[in-house]
Amino acid sequence: MLTHAQIWAAIDALAKRQGLSASSLAKKAGLDPTTFNRSKRQNADGQLRWPSTESIAKVLGATTTSIDDFLGLLTQTEWPSRRVAYRLLDETLAGSLDPTGRPLHAGWDEIAFPSPVDGVLYALEIHSSAYAPVYRKGDVIIVAPEAETRRHDRVLIIDQGGAADLGVLGHASATHLHYTPFRDDVPVARPSHEIRHVSRIVWASQ
Repeated sequence: MLTHAQIWAAIDALAKRQGLSASSLAKKAGLDPTTFNRSKRQNADGQLRWPSTESIAKVLGATTTSIDDFLGLLTQTEWPSRRVAYRLLDETLAGSLDPTGRPLHAGWDEIAFPSPVDGVLYALEIHSSAYAPVYRKGDVIIVAPEAETRRHDRVLIIDQGGAADLGVLGHASATHLHYTPFRDDVPVARPSHEIRHVSRIVWASQ
């Protein structure tokens, strides 16, 4: 699964290979020169922004770079390890996260995860077969509570009581959150007032 840091690092690497800055690369592709600026990679609230597939397609076309070459750039970067909060994923995460969805200190261990410092991340180890076959017991997922969520993202959903669920995000209406839980693969629509956090799963050890 791609991370926000990986995709931006690949764009930077492509610019460097072309002898260009990120701004010059965007301009070469017919995009606004500020499209790939570091200031555009997250908003004022710290939410992560991802480059659009259209922008990537234009860059690949302008630099005559194949998709395979671009994927190679994605996998060539070796990240230093950082420490991220870690715990088992139980039926409830009540008392484990602060009001913004970030892990509280109490009750968490730490593990090493290869990633640049690019926003808050935490790790949860699947502790049962409830999410099979998508995730099995022993799999570890990395959650990014600050990352922007989009339709079809794999997400961690926590309700107001702290109960946790995993699934694929549908859409959020004015009154309901629509998603498909991994537990039974049946789409549900939960009232928005029941939901406390929806956080994107950015990586899994499968």
